[in-house]
Amino acid sequence: MLTRLARPWPLFLLAVAVALYRWWAWSQLDGLSLFSDEAQYWLWAQAPDWGYYSKPPMVAWLIWLSTHTLGSDAEWAIKAVPLLLYPFATFGVYALGRRLYDAETGRDAALLFLLMPALSLSAMLVTSDVPLLLFWTASLWFLWAALEGNAWRDWLLLGLCAGLGLMSKYSMAFFAFAALAFVLTHRQEYRLLLNPRLYAAATLALLVFLPNLLWNLRHDFVTVQHHAQISELDGPLIHPGAFFEFLGAQFGVFGPVSFGLLLLALARTPMWRKTPRPTRFLLAFCGAPLLLILGLAFLSHAEANWGAPLYVAASVLVAAHFRQQRRWLRAALLVNLLLALLLYHYIALLQATGLPLQRQYDAYRRLRGWDEVGYQVQRVMQEYGDTRLLTDERNLSAWLLYYARPLNQPRTWAPPGLPPQNHYQQTLPLQADDAGAFLWITKPPANTEVLVRFRQFERLPDIVVEPYPGLQRHYEAWRVEGFKGYDPGH
Repeated sequence: MLTRLARPWPLFLLAVAVALYRWWAWSQLDGLSLFSDEAQYWLWAQAPDWGYYSKPPMVAWLIWLSTHTLGSDAEWAIKAVPLLLYPFATFGVYALGRRLYDAETGRDAALLFLLMPALSLSAMLVTSDVPLLLFWTASLWFLWAALEGNAWRDWLLLGLCAGLGLMSKYSMAFFAFAALAFVLTHRQEYRLLLNPRLYAAATLALLVFLPNLLWNLRHDFVTVQHHAQISELDGPLIHPGAFFEFLGAQFGVFGPVSFGLLLLALARTPMWRKTPRPTRFLLAFCGAPLLLILGLAFLSHAEANWGAPLYVAASVLVAAHFRQQRRWLRAALLVNLLLALLLYHYIALLQATGLPLQRQYDAYRRLRGWDEVGYQVQRVMQEYGDTRLLTDERNLSAWLLYYARPLNQPRTWAPPGLPPQNHYQQTLPLQADDAGAFLWITKPPANTEVLVRFRQFERLPDIVVEPYPGLQRHYEAWRVEGFKGYDPGH
């Protein structure tokens, strides 16, 4: 079986089969809603553009393509995006490992990538990491091909894939940092800095990315402001807790055994000595981004998924480094496989044993109940047919705009004089000339500073959803009318 998987088509078909299985397993998990970010990306897809509040446009474009091709806005059509893209990313890892070493190394690298816990989880979520991993993998392959043959075709395809990666997620910029680290690892690589084809590839990448830059220019660089707010230093100048939190999270991202093997491979392999060129290449594209993100975590913070692209090269590096110690590779794959099966089926196991689901060990608790919240809000709006939806919180806005649709001119609370804090404040702000009545949904207790800005307000029955005992979604509902403006003097 493993021998057959060292061939391209069997490996690709396995990746497709795993993707279909994950999609089926997700469909068997009753009561799960879209994640708030997924609902937001769906809203973006309703108006395709060159950019959005916090992300470049690729994820919205893919959702638009998926929902229009499949003819549905249902969750399953939205979640078809990772189903379609991850098999190609997995095949790209296989192709990279085969080109750098041999088919067996490519197979092992692809399996490490395919079964890593972060992929098992994100395969059920539509995030910007999905297209990023695909274009990062393609960029790595074309960069190595360009380094070997210096063909214009490979350099230009590198630029195209890198540009599409930037249109997927801004962390594609780490690719340039890793490429520079590779150039500086050995004197023989310095000549790449004099290669005009490298700069042609970089220019093409920037041209592909240019529409998003122009979009940001037209929107006062709102995306830059958003990321600056997130990265704003507050408190101590260093954050050792965030450093160790990110480092520890990587054992969950790549796998407990896999990440341990990666650290061991990084420690064993010298970067600056007589290391073979393929190994130096992989070290640069997994070690350099890892060090950079660890530095960001130490100085400010870093999300666990920021390092996802480095595991493309890391999968190949671990597979190559331990190909003579296959028991460790088998252990890494077995642990990751068991974690994936547990993630998908532990609720069924609880039901089979008669144990009730409880909040403290429900990995999906953040995804439960939002469809019912939306349906209750929809029923209230139908009862009060003259109302428009008003929200004041980003995640709730995302869920309601998806699950309470169709909606007529919804609004979000957005006091002027401050930069928008989310997409809804940027595109759907409540303005002084917004007449009529609104159904305001808010976390209890309702902010009286909002209520007094309306001439009339009436408390309606609360929105309460309890997916199971111990997990509750509770919101207040108010009918407000006669907006007087944000100025407290009115």
